[in-house]
Amino acid sequence: MREVRYQLIFEGKVSPEDEMGTVMRVEARAAFGPNVDDVFSVGAPQAVFTSSVEPNEHGGFHESGEIVFGGGTLVFVSDREGHIGASADPTLQQGAAIWRIESGTGAFAQASGTITSVFTVSENAQIRDSQSAVIFLA
Repeated sequence: MREVRYQLIFEGKVSPEDEMGTVMRVEARAAFGPNVDDVFSVGAPQAVFTSSVEPNEHGGFHESGEIVFGGGTLVFVSDREGHIGASADPTLQQGAAIWRIESGTGAFAQASGTITSVFTVSENAQIRDSQSAVIFLA
């Protein structure tokens, strides 16, 4: 069993995934820094993150998605309800989520672990997501 970690800042956009706007789609990218393990960065200049977010009426949400790295893909789901709300900056909302790794491909086949997400969303639907992960590779 090998343990790998990453800390990346993803930047992108949030948009409605369905006609009613009840499900949101997040698309974001993160450049790799110098200390990122090769399993993440080999063969790719950046990581690509996509997810579907299902909000509820209480400011909470459930999320599922994938992150594509150079070495393969991680698939995740909400481990518990995430939350989003007002921030000290009136032009930004802030939130947090914890995701459980469900599966993966390539170097991440049979991966398990946890990803945390702490993010802001601007008035023009731009997201900035600080992610930190602990991943176990078989």
